[in-house]
Amino acid sequence: MREAKISVRNLKVSFQTDDGRVQAVRGVDFEVKRGETLAIVGESGSGKSVTSKTIMGILPPNAVVESGEILYDGRDLLLTDENEYQKIRGDRISMIFQDPMSSLNPIMRIGEQLTEAMLLKTKARRRECRGRLDKYLKELQESMGKAFAEEGLSSGDPEKLCDDFRQFAIKRKQEKKAGIVKKSLVWQEAGEELLAFIDGAEAGLKRSAGLQAERICESREAVKRSREVFLKEKPIRAEWEREGKALGERALKLLDPLAIKGDTVITPFPAGLMKQIRAYFSSEKKNREQERHYKKEKSRYDRKKASGKNPGYEIPRFIPIDQEQIRQNILGLIDNLLKHLDELVKTADTRDYNLEAMQTAGALTELAEGEVESLTRAEAKKKAIELMEEVGIPKPEERFSQYPFEFSGGMRQRIVIAIALAADPEILICDEPTTALDVTIQSQILELINRIKKERKLSVIFITHDLGVVANMADRVAVMYAGKVVEYGEAEEIFYHPAHPYTWALLSSMPDMDTKDRLEAIPGTTPNMLYPPKGDAFAGRNKYALEIDFEEMPPMFRITDTHYAATWLLHPDAPKVEMPEVIRDRIARYRSLDI
Repeated sequence: MREAKISVRNLKVSFQTDDGRVQAVRGVDFEVKRGETLAIVGESGSGKSVTSKTIMGILPPNAVVESGEILYDGRDLLLTDENEYQKIRGDRISMIFQDPMSSLNPIMRIGEQLTEAMLLKTKARRRECRGRLDKYLKELQESMGKAFAEEGLSSGDPEKLCDDFRQFAIKRKQEKKAGIVKKSLVWQEAGEELLAFIDGAEAGLKRSAGLQAERICESREAVKRSREVFLKEKPIRAEWEREGKALGERALKLLDPLAIKGDTVITPFPAGLMKQIRAYFSSEKKNREQERHYKKEKSRYDRKKASGKNPGYEIPRFIPIDQEQIRQNILGLIDNLLKHLDELVKTADTRDYNLEAMQTAGALTELAEGEVESLTRAEAKKKAIELMEEVGIPKPEERFSQYPFEFSGGMRQRIVIAIALAADPEILICDEPTTALDVTIQSQILELINRIKKERKLSVIFITHDLGVVANMADRVAVMYAGKVVEYGEAEEIFYHPAHPYTWALLSSMPDMDTKDRLEAIPGTTPNMLYPPKGDAFAGRNKYALEIDFEEMPPMFRITDTHYAATWLLHPDAPKVEMPEVIRDRIARYRSLDI
C-alpha cells in the first residue's frame, strides 16, 4: 500500500471581511499518495483554490485557519513557521497557477526566471546543510567521547572520526559529479574508517537517548502540574500564556539532539499549544463581534420579511466558538505529549542503535554532500534548457533569451511548469492550469503533466471546475461544494457510480463526442458563504432534495471502502432515486467502448 505524501484533516478556513466571516473551507479531509493524482473538482467559490493555497501557506492576511491539520513528512504544515515553510514551498511542494502571464515577470528573460530559483536554492541549501552538519557533528562528537570514557572504550578519537567521515562524504560527492557511482574508490579506501565511525555513532546515539530518557523522567511531573493550570474554572490569560510558554520551552529541552529524523510530536508542540491558548482568549472578542453582526443581519432580514419581500436567503443561527472545546484541544495536546514521552522512555533500551547509526551516516552524507554542492550559471543554463526540452519547448537555446510576451499562452504555461519542476518537488499542485488556454493546447498541457507525473513519480493535486478535464488523468476525485467535500472516491467510482446529486449535475453539464441534446445547466448559484445554509448547501439547487436536506447537514455515507458521499439519499430510510438518464446513457456508452 502506497504511503500518503500529504494528508489534509478537518481543514476549516474563513475570511474576515467588513460584512462578516466568509466560511470558505468547512472541514475538508483528503490525502494524496505517492505517485497518484487527486483531482479536486467544483464550481468557482467551492473552496478548491483556498484549500490549495492553505497547503502552500500563501493565504492573504485576512484569512483565518480555524482548525485542521496538513500533514507532510510527519509534520503539520499549519504549525510550521515561515522560515521552515520557505524550505518546503516551491522546493518540496510546487504550484502551477491558472494564468501563466501573471506567474512570469514580463521584463525578465525566460532563462533568468528559470535559473534564478535554481541558483538561489543551491546557495540556500549549501548554507543550511553546512549549519546543520556542524551542529550535529559537534553534538555527536561530544556524546561519542563521553560514551567512550564511560564505557572504557578505545574506539578512536571522536574528533578525527567525525572529520574523516565528513571528508569521505565530500569526496563521494566529487565522485558522483564525475559520474562515478558504482566503482567508488572512496568506499574502498575509507571502509575501515566508516565502520569505526558507525560504531562510535552507535555508542553516541545510545548515550544521548539514555540522557533523554532521564530528562523525561525528571520532567514528567512538572508537565502534569502544568496541565492542572489549564483545568482551572476561571482562566487568566497572563497565567495561561506564561505556563504555555514555560511548558513549550520545557518540552523542547526534552528533544534528543542526535535524533536524525526529528521529533514530530515535541518539535511542533510549543507552537501548537500557544496557538490554542491564543484562540481560547481571542474567541471571546470574536464571539461578541459575530453576535453583534448576527443581530444586525437578523434585524435587516426581519424587516424585509415584515415588508413582504423575499430576502432570497436564510440567516443561519448564531453558533459561538466553543471555548470548552478549545480547552479540550489544549489538554489533548498535553496528553499526547505525555503519551509520547512515555513511549520514548519505554523504547530507549530496546532500539536498534546500530541500524540508527547507519541511517544517521546516510543522512549526514547527504548533508555533507549538500554543503559542497555547487551550481555555476553555465550549469544552471544547461539544466534550464534540459527542463525546457522536457516540457516540450522547441528550440530551447533560442527561447532561453526571449521574453514572456514572445511566447504563446501554451508555451508560457510550459515555462511555468518547468519553473515548478526546477527544484525537483515531490508534490505538484495544479490550480486550473488550462483555464486560459484553448481546447487543443489544454489537451497538450494535460498530457504533459501526466507524462511528467509518471516519469518523476510525482504526487499531483489537480484543481478544476470541469470533471471532463481530469477523466483520463485522475486516480481519485474529491468533489467540492460550498467549502465541503461532498463526494470522494476513485476516478472510476466517480465517473461510473456517482452518488451525490451535485456530482450528477456536474456530469450532466459535461459534453462529450456523442452529445446531441442541449446540456443541462445547474440552476441557481452557489450559496453566500457569509450565511452558509443550515442543512445541505446544495439543497436549494437540487431537484432531488429531501425535507431533511434543508434542516440538517448530511454526514459522509460509506459506499465502498474507497467511495464516500455526503447525501441523505444514501440513508437507509431515504426514497430510492435513480441518477439522471443522461448520465446512465453516457456510462453505458463508455462501457461499450471499454473506456
